[in-house]
Amino acid sequence: MATRRRDFLRSLGALGLLALPRATWPQEPPKNLQIDPFCGTGDAGSPLFIPGASGPLGRLAPRGVPFTMRAAPTDPSPRPWSLAYQVELGGQRFVDPTLVLSPGERVRITLDNAIGEPTIVHWHGFTIDTRNDGGGTILAQPGEHYAYDFEVRNRGGLYWYHPHPHGLTAGQAYRGLFGLIEIEDADERALRTALDLTPGKTEIPLMLQDRRAGGDYTPSDADRMHGFVGDSVLINGTACPHLDVATRLYRFRVLNASDARTYRLGFRTAAGRSVPFTLIGNDGGLLPKPQPCAEAFLASAERLDLLLDLSTAAVGDTLYLDTRTFDPMHMEMPAATAKEAAPVDHAAMGHAMPQGAAHVDHAAMGHGGAFPEGAARALLELRVRRRESYAARVPARLSNLEPIDVAGASERPLRLGFAKGRWRINDRVFVMGETPIEVKRGTVETWLIRNYFNSMPHAMHLHGFHFDVLERQTSPDQIAALKIDDHGRLATDLGRKDTVLVWPGETVRVAIDFSLPAAASFAGDQVYMFHCHNLEHEDGGMMLGVRVV
Repeated sequence: MATRRRDFLRSLGALGLLALPRATWPQEPPKNLQIDPFCGTGDAGSPLFIPGASGPLGRLAPRGVPFTMRAAPTDPSPRPWSLAYQVELGGQRFVDPTLVLSPGERVRITLDNAIGEPTIVHWHGFTIDTRNDGGGTILAQPGEHYAYDFEVRNRGGLYWYHPHPHGLTAGQAYRGLFGLIEIEDADERALRTALDLTPGKTEIPLMLQDRRAGGDYTPSDADRMHGFVGDSVLINGTACPHLDVATRLYRFRVLNASDARTYRLGFRTAAGRSVPFTLIGNDGGLLPKPQPCAEAFLASAERLDLLLDLSTAAVGDTLYLDTRTFDPMHMEMPAATAKEAAPVDHAAMGHAMPQGAAHVDHAAMGHGGAFPEGAARALLELRVRRRESYAARVPARLSNLEPIDVAGASERPLRLGFAKGRWRINDRVFVMGETPIEVKRGTVETWLIRNYFNSMPHAMHLHGFHFDVLERQTSPDQIAALKIDDHGRLATDLGRKDTVLVWPGETVRVAIDFSLPAAASFAGDQVYMFHCHNLEHEDGGMMLGVRVV
C-alpha cells in the first residue's frame, strides 16, 4: 500500500489531463492552501447526498408534460431548509427537483405560491422572453399562481432556478427555494459516451450553500453591506460530506448557491499536495476544449463543470475538495452606513415584510463568525475505495462554440460603487419600471465593467443573454496569478458566461450579442435585469433594468 501511495503522489502531475499536454504542477502545497480540520470539526459527517429519480433534488424530466411547482414551507428535518419547491408528477414526489430538459422542449410549469410573501421563479441563464424570465417585474402574490410556458433555447449545460422578487430574493433562496437544471444536447451525450459517465454515479452535482446554525434568515447591517455569510457549508444539503470513489474519472458539476460567499476551489491529497483537475465547462455549457486547472474561484450563481481523474490513485487514498485562503477584499463598513442605508420599501413594492426576528450584530463578532469569507476549509472528502479498470481519454474538442464577433460593436461603460449607504451601478439603484440601459435588438455591445478600488467583489449577472469575457485589467495579484492569456483572463472566463466576478480595482470587458428569437413571445420590447448576484446587494438595489428595443 505504501508503494502504491508513493506512485500515486508521483503521478499527480498527470491527473485530469488525459488528452492534454503534460503540465508542471506544484510539488508542494500552494501558499494559499491551509490544511484545516475537515469542515472545521475533524468530523467526516455523512455520505454526500446524491439526487435520485425522485425525492429531494430528484431528477425530473417532464418531456413536455405540464406540472405544478408549489413553493411552500416544508418540514426541515432532515432537510436544512424551511421552504421548498414541491412537485408531484407521474406518481412521484420531488422536492427542489433537478429539471432535465432538452433543446427545443416545451416547458409548462405553474408556480403555486404558498409561502406567505410574494415570489416568482427566475430561470437563471435561460434565453427567454420577459414574461417567462421571472425578473421580478411580475410577481405571484401569496395564494396566487403564475403560469410559465416557454421553449428551451439554450445549449447543453448546467443552469438553475431560484426566486427573484425584489427585496425578498436572498431570504427565500437561503430558506431553500432553488434547484438545478440540466440541459442535455448532442455534445453532452457525446461526452458522457466518450468518458463512460453516468449521472448520479460518476457524474455528480455539487450544490454549495453556506449557512448559519440555529436560526432563520435574519441579516444584520453588516450582512446587507457585505452579504450573508454562513458558518458552515452544505453540499447537496449535507454537512461535512464524504464520497466513496473508484480509480477512474469523475465529473463534478458545481453550483455556488450561496447568497454571497465566494469560494477558491481546489483538490488536494491528505498530505497537502495540490491535485489538478480539468475544466470542461461553466455557466453556458461546455468549453470548446478542456483546460487544465489547479484551482478556481467560484462566485455566487457561477457554475463549474470539471473532471477529476483518479485512475492512478491507490485504494485507501483520501483526497479533499477545499476552499482555499484568499483575501475577500471587503470594504470596511462606514460607521454611518446603518443610519444612511434606506431599507427596501416592501409596502411600495406590494410585498409583505419578510419574516425575521432579532437583529444579530455580526459586525461586532467579525463578519462571517467562525468561518469568514476567504478562510480555508475542506468541504468534501473523497475516499478511494474501489479499483476499476479505466482507459477513456478526454476528447481534445468538447464543442464547436464560436466567440462573439465584436467587429463594429459599441462599448458601454458601467461603474460599480458605493454611495449614500447603497451599492450602485452607474451611481444608480434599482427602481421598478425604470430601464436605464437600453440596447437595440440584434446588435453586439461590449460592456466595460469597472469596480472601484474602495469596493468589494461583485458577481455581475445579466438576465436573458450570455456573454464572452474579453479581458481583465488591473486585477488584484491573487487573480492575476491565475491568468491564462495576455488578456488577463482566467480559465473560468472561457466559453459563455452569465455571471462574472469583478474584483475591487478591476475592469472586466465582456461582449454581448443582443439577438433574440423571432418567436411571437419575443415580439416588442423585452426587459431584463443586470445586477450583482450577492443576493443582499441585489435586494438592496444593486440592479438596473435592461430594455431590448
